[in-house]
Amino acid sequence: MVTFDMSQLRQQTAERFSILKNTDRDISRLLEELSVIWSAAEAQIEQQKEGDRNLIDCAPGCQFCCVVNVSITLLEGISIVRFLRQLDPPVLAQVAAALDSLWRNVRGLDDDERLLARCKCAFLDDRGWCLIYPVRPLFCRSITSTDVESCRAAVTGQVFGEQKPVLMHQFQLQLYKTLFSGVATGLDQAGLDGRSFQMSGLVRYLLSHPEDELDLLRESSLSWDKIYP
Repeated sequence: MVTFDMSQLRQQTAERFSILKNTDRDISRLLEELSVIWSAAEAQIEQQKEGDRNLIDCAPGCQFCCVVNVSITLLEGISIVRFLRQLDPPVLAQVAAALDSLWRNVRGLDDDERLLARCKCAFLDDRGWCLIYPVRPLFCRSITSTDVESCRAAVTGQVFGEQKPVLMHQFQLQLYKTLFSGVATGLDQAGLDGRSFQMSGLVRYLLSHPEDELDLLRESSLSWDKIYP
């Protein structure tokens, strides 16, 4: 297995954004940095020999884990919204309606309550495929499973108060968690908003406030009161 320093990765990731502090911090530049991080992470995962990814059972249409709270940075939310706006208008309208419905049901729920609610992600299409897969959040990228049935059992078990283990690719899990922390830290150091938000509420808000993207990042003015309604 290739030796890898997660602490160094976190620092390097933070520096990618913190160096923008005294430059023109436009959205496009920030999104380019995020895209570079995604690509580099995939390359690093492919280099890992131990815990072969061929053992991972995740596939399009497998959606058992898509019933949990997902935390994302504001920058990730902007990336998702810009991707959604490229969809055909009828599809975008369906996604927006699904977000409205989902948010009414899950806003304010903690992680356990969200899982018990069994409300599926608004970004799943009729086949159960992820509509935002190319720009999916770092936390979504971190989750894997070696067995689909163990995921089904874990979600079902949680409903009945039972704890069911799910075996994951540990390097991938830690890699993306480290990147999330690095991105958030780097945004803070650049004088931008590095806080995390619940994905469905944040994306729903940004879809209806496209003009606020850069101001929200620069001013850290987004509050729970704005997202909740």
